[in-house]
Amino acid sequence: RTCPRCSMNHGWTEHKSPDGRTYYYHKERGVSAWEKPPEMMNAAQLSAAAISTSAWKEYTAASGKKYYFNSATRTTQWSMPPELKAAADAAAALAAATAAKAAESA
Repeated sequence: RTCPRCSMNHGWTEHKSPDGRTYYYHKERGVSAWEKPPEMMNAAQLSAAAISTSAWKEYTAASGKKYYFNSATRTTQWSMPPELKAAADAAAALAAATAAKAAESA
């Protein structure tokens, strides 16, 4: 099935394997993937995917203030690292572009 929230031009379809796991297939390219392709992700999923692969993680101090820790460099800082900010901005831009494309085809 195609992703109802996404542009239908991306070529990916969602399927279930015999054991019930979800996989994705791109007919033109003849490829399949267990992980959801970025073209089918919404902004929140894209942001989560980018953040989950980053060494930076967001935490909340006892005071309620957010801080960021990099597990690779063991660095802590109060401001959002550019890497995480870029991921959030990219996800927002893609969501806006997808919405615009959907509006054009409606």
